[in-house]
Order: sequence, then structure tokens, then C-alpha cells
Amino acid sequence: MHPETASRVRQSWALILPQRKTVCRDFYHRLFVRYPELRPLFKGEIGEQADLFVTMINTVISALEHPERVRPLIETLGGRHADYGVHPEDYAKFEQVLIETLREALGDELDAEAQAAWREVFEALTQTMQVGAAR
Repeated sequence: MHPETASRVRQSWALILPQRKTVCRDFYHRLFVRYPELRPLFKGEIGEQADLFVTMINTVISALEHPERVRPLIETLGGRHADYGVHPEDYAKFEQVLIETLREALGDELDAEAQAAWREVFEALTQTMQVGAAR
């Protein structure tokens, strides 16, 4: 991954961290309003799910320059998501709502380049998860 991409994602995530619980809860609220068919895929309480989501993002961001360090973990996560009933087309729904939520939380701080960086990271994450889902 290009260092500028990693830097943009890290900078915007650093702005989210102080409000991470609120932002992640907002993300799930938006996701389920827009795509109610996804709600049954998430069995736990949303606060718990939001905490897991923050942990996953922190893990991915920590390895942007060295994705091989977290690849086995992400592939395992992809396999679990497939077991939960997540389909390949669901990843695009997730990405759309994630970018929308980040844009709402960050306003002008999430410019077009930062959005493109998040999309690039999410695409790499999706590809790795789908490798795990295929196993």
C-alpha cells in the first residue's frame, strides 16, 4: 500500500477515535436502516459489535504497510462472516455505509483523497476476507 494512502487513513481514523463508539453505533444504525436484511447477520448487542468493529479497524490500520502480518486473522474473519451468512455483495453495502458514516462524522476532514484511501483499504480487506470465505 502506498504510504500516502496509509497516512490518510490513519489521520482520519485518529480524528474518529475520540468519538469511535458513537460513530460505530451510528454506522450500524445506518447499515440496518438502509439494509434491514443484514440485521439478522449480527447476533450480538450493537455496542458489543461496535467494539469489535473498532478493534478490527485498529488491527487493519496497524498493518497497512505490512498486511501479511494480519492476513491469516482477516482470512479467518472472512470465513466466520461467510458462516454467519455474509455474501460477497454485502461487502459493497458495508463499504457504502462506512464511507457515508465517516463523511458525516468528519465533514470536510474526509476529503476526496481520504475517501479514496478508505475505499482502497476496504477493497484490500474485502479481498482478503473473501479468500477466507472461499475456504
